[in-house]
Amino acid sequence: MKKGLILVAFFICTSLAVSAQGFYFDIGHGLGKAWTLIDGDDLIKELKSAGKNVNEIAVDLSSKAGYGPFGNIPLYVVGELGGIGHRIYNSSDYIQFNSYIIGPGVIFYPISLIQLGLSIGYSFAANKTDISYYQMYNSKEGFAWNISAAVDLSRKNHGHLIGIKYFNANNTLEVSNVGQKTSMISIFVKYTHRKKVSLLF
Repeated sequence: MKKGLILVAFFICTSLAVSAQGFYFDIGHGLGKAWTLIDGDDLIKELKSAGKNVNEIAVDLSSKAGYGPFGNIPLYVVGELGGIGHRIYNSSDYIQFNSYIIGPGVIFYPISLIQLGLSIGYSFAANKTDISYYQMYNSKEGFAWNISAAVDLSRKNHGHLIGIKYFNANNTLEVSNVGQKTSMISIFVKYTHRKKVSLLF
């Protein structure tokens, strides 16, 4: 219920921002390297040390909406809805750790070509597997944050971002009450719409 209310609030804020003159929006995805620790243990290392042949893939999805700039100050206040999926798999089975973030953030352009971003907020995990005997738990409330730096490829209101992001989420799992910590470094590509200004050019 609480997750649903947060999502509704996010989309209401997005709708209000759309009508604003300084509407900011971006959406995109990335790929990279992730680490998931359950109760302090790295499952990938444990499986490989046990002689298991496993692979992994990590995907980042994110959308931000908000308002800015404020006069000639190249600062944008946004809300972010995003998350990462960290899948561990072999030819027949998989385990996937999904960690999400919903919360406020800021975007800043020190120069016209460079975008810097920071978001913090509420987090939850929704994990899954196709291994019948392996029990996966979702999470209680948690905390997540991310930082990013990107090259903005257009001087117009419509543009594309290519950048790097670090994501970190900390959650406590239901039933077991153990901690899940997931982090990821990704290279991402995004479409963005914004009124663009910068401090220098």
